[in-house]
Amino acid sequence: MGLKISKKLQNEESVSKRGSSFKFSFVPKEILNTLKEGVKAKREDNFSPAWNAVILLLLGLVLFGFLISQLASLQIVKGEEMLKKSKRNQVSIREEKALRGVIMDRNGKLLVRNVASMNVYLSIERYIDSKGYVDTVALEKASNTLGGILGDLWKSENSKTEEQFSSLLEKIYSTYEKDTYFTEILVARDIDDEMAIKIKASSNELPGVYIDSGSKREYLHGEALSHILGYTGSVTADDLKKLKYAKITDVVGRIGLEKEYDEHLMGDDGEIAWEVDSLGRRLSEEGYIVKEPVSGDNLYLTIDLDVQKKLYELMEQAVVDYKAVGGAGIIEDVRNGELLALVSNPGYDNNSFIGGISQGAFNELLHNPRNPLLNRAIAAQMPPGSTFKILVAAGGLDAGVLTRNTVYVSRAGYTFTGGASFQEYGNRSHGPLNLIDAISVSSNIYFCEMIRRWDMNGLVPYLKKFGVGEYTHIDIPGEASGRLPSPENKIELSKTSPWLEPVWYPEGDSCNTVIGQGITLSTPIQMANWTSAIANGGKLNTPHLAKSFEKERGKREDVKVEPVRTDVVTENSVKIVKDGMWNAVNGPRATIRPLSGIEGVSVSAKTGTAEFGKVNEKGVYEHTHAWVTMFFPSENPKYVLTMFLEDGGQSYNTAKVAREMIVWMKENGKL
Repeated sequence: MGLKISKKLQNEESVSKRGSSFKFSFVPKEILNTLKEGVKAKREDNFSPAWNAVILLLLGLVLFGFLISQLASLQIVKGEEMLKKSKRNQVSIREEKALRGVIMDRNGKLLVRNVASMNVYLSIERYIDSKGYVDTVALEKASNTLGGILGDLWKSENSKTEEQFSSLLEKIYSTYEKDTYFTEILVARDIDDEMAIKIKASSNELPGVYIDSGSKREYLHGEALSHILGYTGSVTADDLKKLKYAKITDVVGRIGLEKEYDEHLMGDDGEIAWEVDSLGRRLSEEGYIVKEPVSGDNLYLTIDLDVQKKLYELMEQAVVDYKAVGGAGIIEDVRNGELLALVSNPGYDNNSFIGGISQGAFNELLHNPRNPLLNRAIAAQMPPGSTFKILVAAGGLDAGVLTRNTVYVSRAGYTFTGGASFQEYGNRSHGPLNLIDAISVSSNIYFCEMIRRWDMNGLVPYLKKFGVGEYTHIDIPGEASGRLPSPENKIELSKTSPWLEPVWYPEGDSCNTVIGQGITLSTPIQMANWTSAIANGGKLNTPHLAKSFEKERGKREDVKVEPVRTDVVTENSVKIVKDGMWNAVNGPRATIRPLSGIEGVSVSAKTGTAEFGKVNEKGVYEHTHAWVTMFFPSENPKYVLTMFLEDGGQSYNTAKVAREMIVWMKENGKL
């Protein structure tokens, strides 16, 4: 028994045969019948032989005209289609895969390269019989043999089909549906030497199965860059529907920059042709080059490899030291949004995904309680704690409800109108505070007093300007949007969160919001970006990782990135907030002492300890996230450094790690 491979293939031979000669049977029956009836009628009326000759002449002209119109249709209207079908009875074309573009850091240090690999292909022509049917018996035998050799690699390559045999049939049909020029299909990538030996030893049982050289990705710096770079994988049926540039034998980016810039990196495949018969069987062993492959574009990043690796190393140690679940660290150029480092810990080995990861290994990653597959730098949505106060201060200044010298009193026993208590962190009491003091000591009561005299709906537009609750549009997939704390959003959220009431309390909800708690959620990349807007005077950049592309002949093209907005806050408001952040590190009431006294570098910063989870018997939250965000040098800001430790204790933990990073950058000429 057999399965017909394609209606296209069935019809091609008959089309070419019909194209060489036409018969009058092509003339529609209606025309023939009409003419015949006319001739019969004339004869019955005893017309002269001269009239009969005229009628025959007319009949001949009609038939000749129809024949000409059909020839014109085939040769002119459908000429290109017929030519393609004719060619497919003459040649078989195999792809010569183009090398994927490599990825480098800003200084040209290699991050991703291509290395040699062995791939397994199956020649479809060996499984097509003389009538154009698939020999399913032979194909099933070959699939069983391959399954025994390839094992998990085979299964991972065909994870969407239950059996190898069904998968091969699917690939055969998919290949011919896409383009009948190509008569090989890719069965498995990156096999090892042992598999190759077994396949060659089983050649009698595997007709048409062969091994050819190819390339695979190699990620040179492991976990430190895994969340940035991502990894590649074989094309799926869904990819073919979504990606116009993808073919069935391609490798495409799955996540990270490999996915974001997939089309740039992929390149243009070449073609090698062989002469074949009408059923696609090769008539010669050697092919000829139809088109040379063109390598994909090389990608230069904004990342500095040395800075990235050092920040990852410090973050990894901090997670251990402070018993955190994980962490993130970001260094952003305040002038243009370039990212020198984007760290998420824990990372994972993206090399394990090349060629297909086993289900067991993937399950280990998926169910790891520390969630190594989560890119915390762009997707960890957490309450920002007191770091949020710098945005609230900027909004209050711009709206005119605050000045530099506005004073509120921080005291014990502070309550709302209804008697509910509200206090400073650690139940401290700071006394009279102006705005600079309030930022320095991170006063909860000061900002609560401010919002009680204002209105939350008045603050929300300023938070939006800083990008709160919005995507930064960083050029890497998987970014989360965080959450804007507004009365409208709380009511909407209450529909799916039974622990929330569908009402906004003007005192309680507003005061929780201005200290970075309540329903407020931010990602590390958002915090780094809004800190950058304060440092540079009010421009909200688009953070990005791609710096330039390099074409095959060495021509470089810079990636153009525009800021999100340039008028976030006024220059005066920014100046006052920056002064507050400087005093938080260096002033008389400073609370971020670990960042002071760094030789040759002045730092301005704000910390945040975000409470979450259960409250103990003393009314204290048992768990806290640790945040710090800063810019430096203070006098002429160049970089922002934002650090986050998930369930990492007090904010000064991140401040101590940040100090180590800045000292290292200074000592190694990175400032």
